[in-house]
Amino acid sequence: MITFPHSRLQIWPHFCLNIIDEINLLCPGSYYLKGSNGSGKSSFINQVFLPIMRERTDLHLIVLQQQMHLQLYALRAWAAIYYPGRIVANETDVWELLWDDLTALKDDKPVFVVADEAHNIRIPEGLTHPVCLIYSSHNYQIQADNVLEFKPISPDESELRLLAEDALCAH
Repeated sequence: MITFPHSRLQIWPHFCLNIIDEINLLCPGSYYLKGSNGSGKSSFINQVFLPIMRERTDLHLIVLQQQMHLQLYALRAWAAIYYPGRIVANETDVWELLWDDLTALKDDKPVFVVADEAHNIRIPEGLTHPVCLIYSSHNYQIQADNVLEFKPISPDESELRLLAEDALCAH
């Protein structure tokens, strides 16, 4: 479990994020980051969430950023070394490569998947690792257990809250 307490975070020199209530991210679970452009979704991922997660050794972390096409170059090179002949042409191929690589690991650590502005998330059935998916997308949605809403309240401040369970059907 990852906990973010009720707090006011200075994310950038002229941008604050108010976490309204304590937020607990559970694994397994899925979390859709909902909010308009500029509401703090990517800033939260990069300035708050990822620094905490990168220090942890009790989990695996998969991160796909907004500029997926740039990450494709690195993943193609990695695949050429570790999986000769494997084609990595698009986001679907990336997901398949990452899951194949993960299933080869002989541990039971949970996997936290962060996909900022995802276009084609694919989580296969039957994984032996528990998965927590945290994703944002303006034009692609999968079923999520929870919605984290980022709501601008001024040009330099947003609120983050976990929406009530009855609000999940509305996203």
